Amino acid sequence: MPDSFTIDTSKIKESFFAECEDHISSMEGFIMELEENPDDKELLNALFRSVHSIKGNSGCLGFDDIYSFTHRMETVLDRLRNGEMSFTDELASILLESVDCIKDLVESAKKGQPAPDNMKDVLRKVSSLPGHTETDSTVHREGACHKNNRPSHPTDTGLLRVVFKPDQEILKRGMDPLRLIRKLRELGDPISIKPYFSRPMELEEIDPELCYLSWDMHLVSKESVEVVESVFEFVKDRSHVEITRLIPSESADDGTSRRDRRVSQKGHGSTQHPSVRPAMQSHHVHGRESSTIRVDIDKVEQLVNLVGELLITQTIINQLSSGLTGERAGLLEKSISQLKRNTMAIQERVMSIRMLPVGNIFTRFKRLVRDLAAQREKKIGLLISGEDTELDKTVIERLADPLTHLLRNAVDHGIETPEERRNSGKPEEGVVRINAFHEGGKVVITVEDDGRGIDRKKILHKAVEKGLIEDGKSIPDDEIYELIFAPGFSTADKVTDVSGRGVGMDVVKRNMEAMGGAVSIESREGAFTRFTLRLPLTLAIIDGLIVRVGSEKFIIPITTVLESKRPLPEELKTVENRGEVIDFRGRFVPLVRLHRVFGIKPLEERPWCALVVIVSIDGKHYGLLVDELLGEQQVVIKSMGCLQGITGIAGATILGDGEVALIIDGGGIIKRSICC
Repeated sequence: MPDSFTIDTSKIKESFFAECEDHISSMEGFIMELEENPDDKELLNALFRSVHSIKGNSGCLGFDDIYSFTHRMETVLDRLRNGEMSFTDELASILLESVDCIKDLVESAKKGQPAPDNMKDVLRKVSSLPGHTETDSTVHREGACHKNNRPSHPTDTGLLRVVFKPDQEILKRGMDPLRLIRKLRELGDPISIKPYFSRPMELEEIDPELCYLSWDMHLVSKESVEVVESVFEFVKDRSHVEITRLIPSESADDGTSRRDRRVSQKGHGSTQHPSVRPAMQSHHVHGRESSTIRVDIDKVEQLVNLVGELLITQTIINQLSSGLTGERAGLLEKSISQLKRNTMAIQERVMSIRMLPVGNIFTRFKRLVRDLAAQREKKIGLLISGEDTELDKTVIERLADPLTHLLRNAVDHGIETPEERRNSGKPEEGVVRINAFHEGGKVVITVEDDGRGIDRKKILHKAVEKGLIEDGKSIPDDEIYELIFAPGFSTADKVTDVSGRGVGMDVVKRNMEAMGGAVSIESREGAFTRFTLRLPLTLAIIDGLIVRVGSEKFIIPITTVLESKRPLPEELKTVENRGEVIDFRGRFVPLVRLHRVFGIKPLEERPWCALVVIVSIDGKHYGLLVDELLGEQQVVIKSMGCLQGITGIAGATILGDGEVALIIDGGGIIKRSICC
């Protein structure tokens, strides 16, 4: 190979780190489920495979600390699988700490830093487990054969045939086929390794940057086909990997009794391999091709932006062609209709790429609730439902903090101690529920606990103490609960490491409003507390109602609109110190004059000569006074740059005529109208 030849492994490492994130998330979930179902062998095997994948891939890439730590964790899991130890609460805690340690090790590897300090502490805990005798000196990289630690042919082993034909450009992608072959020694004892050329070649044909060798190996091992296959995790999509169980092991797991062979290949034609003895032939089953690909989120964002521009262009073309007449106008109109359908279809498909199930974020909270409950010496179960409900990836990422604060609040303040629950006639174990569902074009997420509820009197006392309300003033429950979201407001008697500083609930409110969402509270003292979060499906494209106020155009999100009406003069009332209200289906709702909110000269100030758009915001109804309705349109939300964060404005969009229209944020508009 030429001296100037270098291998760029940055992309491979980036892929490895991304895979680690997925495995770490899965491992944590598997451990939590095993705590509830300790005899579930499938869960245990799935956990083992995740650890083994990280171990194998970290070894190939030279991340020694990750490799050695996962090797120790794998040893513990192997003893569990062999029935040499039981799954206990103590073991679950140590395994969860081990997952945290792997997470830290991966982060350190990303930054090129040494192993974190907690690695040694966790290793000591692992070593203290009953029957665990392995020391650091027994951990070897790159497939060192542990012949001193186990017999060459254990009684529960089987014989596997592994055929590995790398794709020719494997070296250019930073992978060393020999490392993979050496790693097979960790899983058993190779009794034969036969390299061969994929085809006869002349010396002058050989390119030193390409790989022409293939390998046919026989391995004595007790491991399953899936575990052996994981060694080739990073190359199997492009290479040909064929694994056959020739003689089954007595303890073969993971479905090897049901499946004799697994093949992974890129889609090459048939490949010639040395023949296997007839007595050892097995039937041929093709492995499942990967049905997903990993795409950089920046590429998806660029695609979303391009589709947004396409949507705007299509709207402009549609508007420009609306007044055309003549022989070819009909054909043009038909083509534009087809363009509109195709644009909408593309937009829906592209947006669906960004949609992820909320279960991706819900599962991480099992660990949070478990650990907090243990710290507070409480018994708390977390019930999750609606985890298949899909939400925009951007929204999901920004939802993590609010949900974390709500769950911490439920554990710390909501759920009582076992003794308190017994005294009040409740089961010792409290319950926190997270549920997600679609409602009216939005996603609704509820966080509910069956704890002590919200102490209304305590909130009022604190609010009076802080000067937020007047002493003795009558306030409805929903307004009292709203005080919880005030910055620095807390009813906690003492500050803990979890809550009590009055910061968390303020964060919840601000984050929800920043996403165009809302949060509301229901509670009954001594029974329950329920927080309801209402979120837009996406932050990129919305259906909007275009309205005119004076010379300006605004967009009202269609999901908030109930109806529009021109009220009669007698339907308008003025309430002292409360502003104007109009009659809507037998009930009075506040009237918000948008021209006053934005300081615009209106075309008409009399509501009975203008129009009122009835909207629902945070579960309450309001009437927005506008001059004219201009129609409905799907609009792309654009960032406002330095103007971002203006109260009452969620963003801007470009209309079909090229004009810029501001998108109204209902909650912000109500706040601004109170100040006007």
